[in-house]
Amino acid sequence: MARVTMKEIASMASVSTMTVSRAVHSPHLLQPATLQLIQRVMKRTNYVYDAIAGDLSKQKSSIIGLITPTIRVPIFAETTYAIQEIAQERGYFVIISNSNYDAAQELSLISLLQQRRVAGLILTGILNDPETLIEYFDLSEIPFMVTWETVDDNRFSYIGFDNFKAAFAMSGYLIGLKHQRIALVIGDQNIRRYHRRYKGYLAALEKYGVPYDSSLVVERNNSIIEGMEAANRLLTLERPPTAVFGATGLPVSMGVMVAIREKGLNVPRDISVAGFGDFDIPTICDPQLTTIKSPVNEMGKLAMKVLFEMIEKGDRDARQYCLETELVIRGSCTGPDNSRFYIDP
Repeated sequence: MARVTMKEIASMASVSTMTVSRAVHSPHLLQPATLQLIQRVMKRTNYVYDAIAGDLSKQKSSIIGLITPTIRVPIFAETTYAIQEIAQERGYFVIISNSNYDAAQELSLISLLQQRRVAGLILTGILNDPETLIEYFDLSEIPFMVTWETVDDNRFSYIGFDNFKAAFAMSGYLIGLKHQRIALVIGDQNIRRYHRRYKGYLAALEKYGVPYDSSLVVERNNSIIEGMEAANRLLTLERPPTAVFGATGLPVSMGVMVAIREKGLNVPRDISVAGFGDFDIPTICDPQLTTIKSPVNEMGKLAMKVLFEMIEKGDRDARQYCLETELVIRGSCTGPDNSRFYIDP
């Protein structure tokens, strides 16, 4: 039995072939009645759009590759959703791959997506050094975009924010509350954005004359259980912190707050807690969490829009956007309780 074509569907529905194409690629652009009519004809004739054949006939891929460290962290999901939303509006499909914070896996995924001739690639941060990645992308000439961080290389396109500046702002805020014992829970230092946040923390200590204590810096992954473990370790110190900055992300900060409560201590009276990232979670914590708000949704939408410009124009010139973050002050931070912990005068 011969396969029904898009042209035949258009004839049966008494619409143009372009209208049928929109029903497949951008259904939100059609009037509901028109879309329902075309969908009924498609269902009756068992029509399924052949995306591979369509790409071959146009000599143009309709697939975007997205590499993210993990889908387990809600804050990455927010950016991913924004990317998919814009892609679908343009009739593109997003393939999502997880690198699991593994540099070798990142390169392997880039290679696999390039072999499938995706139209463009988006990296949620980068794990490899920029020079290595440039070599990979130069071979395929596929346009690519980095999100979640900035890259000190004029060959890279990115839609990110300044992780150093954001961590510096939060650390400075805690110092301004008179904290001298500020713990930092941070992710793997081999990951660029975490290293930049660590450097921002160090710079704030140095600028405001707060002594650095390596025992207050704990490297942990972004999960509640890791945050609890980090807090339990910090609370056993002879001189525990009076404030904890969970710079890895929101799950770590939540874990820190849970562990503090389990020890019979109060946030913020006994220990202040601050986090990194801002959507629903900080406002449902008790107390509500002071945090760095990063432009996760805007970052995803802008990344996809700029990548489309590069694809459609065949433009390989780098586009670089550094978006602003915001320090959102809530109830989880206050000045140190000198009656509980000793603080240098």
